[in-house]
Amino acid sequence: MRLGVHVGTAGGLVKSLERAEALGCETIQLFSGNPNAWKRSSVNHSAAAEFVDKTIQLDIHPIVLHTPYLLNLASPDDVIWLKSVDALSDAVERAPILGAEIIVTHIGSHRGAGYELGVGRIAQAVRQALEAAPGPLIALEMGSGSGDTIGWRFEHIADIMNELDDVNQRVGLCIDTAHLWGAGYDLSSAQGVDRMFGLLKQHVGLERLKIIHFNDTQVELGSRRDRHYHIGEGKIGIEGFRAIINYPGIANLPGIIETPAGQTLEEDRRNLGALRSVS
Repeated sequence: MRLGVHVGTAGGLVKSLERAEALGCETIQLFSGNPNAWKRSSVNHSAAAEFVDKTIQLDIHPIVLHTPYLLNLASPDDVIWLKSVDALSDAVERAPILGAEIIVTHIGSHRGAGYELGVGRIAQAVRQALEAAPGPLIALEMGSGSGDTIGWRFEHIADIMNELDDVNQRVGLCIDTAHLWGAGYDLSSAQGVDRMFGLLKQHVGLERLKIIHFNDTQVELGSRRDRHYHIGEGKIGIEGFRAIINYPGIANLPGIIETPAGQTLEEDRRNLGALRSVS
């Protein structure tokens, strides 16, 4: 598996690769825009070209873009939904410029308007966003299940994928270990990991899995809460990560560490080291 971290872009795109190079990253993830705002800056094409050249030089791939947190692709509110589609479309448009192959996005909440309406809104949003540019793939990230969110069960992903059958070559799945734990999937043992992947295969198909976010967590199993923690130091534990990273058929996927917010270079190094020690 190709392992890496989410990198910040403060100081510029190329600057973000200094951290990746220091950590020996094989892949990286970065935000497609300000994670907490709708407003975004235009692409600096010169900096983007330099960034792409540097990633090739460092053999860092795939490059993954993560959309801002504000997106709600299931929203019944037209204003929020249109802003979300616009932000996802922008990520699709930026991806080829930055050499990115995968765009990870959170899915969203129907806000009480109903599951079926939410699934339809998500499918419509993804299909519309994909029209922004050819090439990049959108990976729907499963959540932990808070509130009226959609996408915290594999059955939800199956329903969304069925609505997107006409564009299925450009739509995939992102699983986050902390989110799965919060949603009730026990990943703390090889047996639990086997059960989780069995359900993924049954409802979605292993071939639709495009990226894994590796995060431990301190919340209780099935709490439907999302709290990232250091690899092997939380409820999932190192044996759970050993079982995931060595699961058959996923060796070529990118694995991104996001734990926890505000982590230092040494913490990144420790988390990557924990995964590398069991791979």
